[in-house]
Amino acid sequence: MIDNNLIQFWISELAKLQGISMGADELVDDVVLTAYVFDDPKTFSIVMTNVVNAFQLIVQQPTIGQALVGGKSGWNSFHFQSKRTQKHDADMRMVYRHTGHTILIMGFGHRFLPNDFYQRLKNRE
Repeated sequence: MIDNNLIQFWISELAKLQGISMGADELVDDVVLTAYVFDDPKTFSIVMTNVVNAFQLIVQQPTIGQALVGGKSGWNSFHFQSKRTQKHDADMRMVYRHTGHTILIMGFGHRFLPNDFYQRLKNRE
Protein backbone atom coordinates (compact mmCIF):
# COMPACT_ATOMS: atom_id res chain seq x y z
CA MET A 1 0.00 0.00 0.00
CA ILE A 2 1.19 3.49 -0.83
CA ASP A 3 1.55 6.01 1.99
CA ASN A 4 -0.61 9.15 1.72
CA ASN A 5 2.51 11.32 2.01
CA LEU A 6 3.95 9.73 -1.13
CA ILE A 7 0.66 10.24 -2.97
CA GLN A 8 0.60 13.89 -1.89
CA PHE A 9 4.22 14.32 -3.00
CA TRP A 10 3.41 13.16 -6.54
CA ILE A 11 0.24 15.25 -6.73
CA SER A 12 2.36 18.29 -5.85
CA GLU A 13 5.05 17.35 -8.37
CA LEU A 14 2.52 17.11 -11.19
CA ALA A 15 0.61 20.23 -10.13
CA LYS A 16 3.70 22.41 -10.33
CA LEU A 17 4.71 21.42 -13.87
CA GLN A 18 4.80 24.34 -16.28
CA GLY A 19 2.69 24.28 -19.44
CA ILE A 20 0.24 21.70 -18.06
CA SER A 21 -3.32 22.18 -16.86
CA MET A 22 -5.46 19.51 -15.23
CA GLY A 23 -8.49 19.64 -12.95
CA ALA A 24 -7.55 19.20 -9.30
CA ASP A 25 -10.09 16.44 -8.66
CA GLU A 26 -9.04 14.54 -11.77
CA LEU A 27 -5.36 14.88 -10.85
CA VAL A 28 -5.97 13.46 -7.37
CA ASP A 29 -8.16 10.64 -8.76
CA ASP A 30 -5.55 9.63 -11.34
CA VAL A 31 -2.63 9.65 -8.89
CA VAL A 32 -4.65 7.62 -6.35
CA LEU A 33 -5.67 5.09 -9.03
CA THR A 34 -2.05 4.83 -10.16
CA ALA A 35 -1.07 4.12 -6.53
CA TYR A 36 -3.77 1.45 -6.39
CA VAL A 37 -2.47 -0.26 -9.55
CA PHE A 38 1.23 0.05 -8.65
CA ASP A 39 1.01 -0.62 -4.92
CA ASP A 40 4.74 -0.96 -4.17
CA PRO A 41 6.26 2.44 -3.18
CA LYS A 42 9.37 1.99 -5.32
CA THR A 43 7.41 0.88 -8.39
CA PHE A 44 4.84 3.65 -7.86
CA SER A 45 7.59 6.28 -7.79
CA ILE A 46 9.15 4.87 -10.97
CA VAL A 47 5.77 5.00 -12.70
CA MET A 48 5.08 8.54 -11.48
CA THR A 49 8.51 9.66 -12.69
CA ASN A 50 7.53 8.31 -16.11
CA VAL A 51 4.22 10.21 -15.88
CA VAL A 52 6.14 13.44 -15.18
CA ASN A 53 8.44 12.68 -18.12
CA ALA A 54 5.42 12.06 -20.37
CA PHE A 55 3.85 15.38 -19.29
CA GLN A 56 7.08 17.19 -20.11
CA LEU A 57 7.44 15.44 -23.46
CA ILE A 58 3.91 16.44 -24.46
CA VAL A 59 4.64 20.07 -23.58
CA GLN A 60 7.71 19.93 -25.83
CA GLN A 61 6.00 17.94 -28.62
CA PRO A 62 2.22 18.49 -28.45
CA THR A 63 1.60 16.54 -31.66
CA ILE A 64 3.24 13.36 -30.36
CA GLY A 65 -0.06 11.64 -29.47
CA GLN A 66 -2.66 10.04 -31.69
CA ALA A 67 -5.91 11.89 -32.39
CA LEU A 68 -9.00 10.43 -30.75
CA VAL A 69 -12.23 10.17 -32.71
CA GLY A 70 -15.91 10.15 -31.87
CA GLY A 71 -16.95 11.92 -28.67
CA LYS A 72 -13.36 12.86 -27.91
CA SER A 73 -12.56 14.63 -31.16
CA GLY A 74 -9.88 17.27 -30.61
CA TRP A 75 -8.18 15.20 -27.92
CA ASN A 76 -5.02 13.11 -28.31
CA SER A 77 -3.90 9.91 -26.65
CA PHE A 78 -0.25 9.37 -25.79
CA HIS A 79 0.93 5.85 -24.96
CA PHE A 80 3.99 5.30 -22.78
CA GLN A 81 5.63 2.69 -20.58
CA SER A 82 5.08 2.48 -16.84
CA LYS A 83 8.58 0.99 -16.59
CA ARG A 84 11.26 2.05 -19.05
CA THR A 85 12.65 -1.38 -19.84
CA GLN A 86 13.26 -3.02 -23.17
CA LYS A 87 10.19 -4.71 -24.65
CA HIS A 88 7.87 -3.46 -21.87
CA ASP A 89 4.42 -2.68 -23.27
CA ALA A 90 3.28 0.93 -23.50
CA ASP A 91 0.73 0.20 -20.78
CA MET A 92 0.07 3.80 -19.71
CA ARG A 93 -2.20 6.34 -21.40
CA MET A 94 -2.58 10.08 -21.24
CA VAL A 95 -5.39 11.99 -22.96
CA TYR A 96 -4.68 15.64 -23.64
CA ARG A 97 -5.45 18.64 -25.86
CA HIS A 98 -3.17 21.49 -26.87
CA THR A 99 -5.07 24.73 -26.22
CA GLY A 100 -2.56 26.95 -27.98
CA HIS A 101 -1.14 28.12 -24.66
CA THR A 102 -1.01 25.04 -22.45
CA ILE A 103 -1.57 21.32 -22.57
CA LEU A 104 -4.92 20.41 -21.01
CA ILE A 105 -4.77 16.92 -19.51
CA MET A 106 -8.05 15.04 -19.34
CA GLY A 107 -6.51 12.10 -17.54
CA PHE A 108 -3.76 9.53 -17.28
CA GLY A 109 -3.42 5.98 -16.03
CA HIS A 110 -2.87 2.33 -16.80
CA ARG A 111 -4.64 1.18 -19.95
CA PHE A 112 -6.57 -1.67 -18.33
CA LEU A 113 -6.14 -1.44 -14.54
CA PRO A 114 -8.09 -1.01 -12.35
CA ASN A 115 -10.53 -0.75 -15.29
CA ASP A 116 -10.59 0.39 -18.90
CA PHE A 117 -8.88 3.80 -19.06
CA TYR A 118 -10.99 5.19 -21.91
CA GLN A 119 -14.25 4.10 -20.28
CA ARG A 120 -13.18 5.86 -17.10
CA LEU A 121 -12.67 9.10 -19.03
CA LYS A 122 -16.08 9.01 -20.74
CA ASN A 123 -17.58 11.43 -18.22
CA ARG A 124 -14.64 13.83 -18.19
CA GLU A 125 -14.10 16.84 -20.42
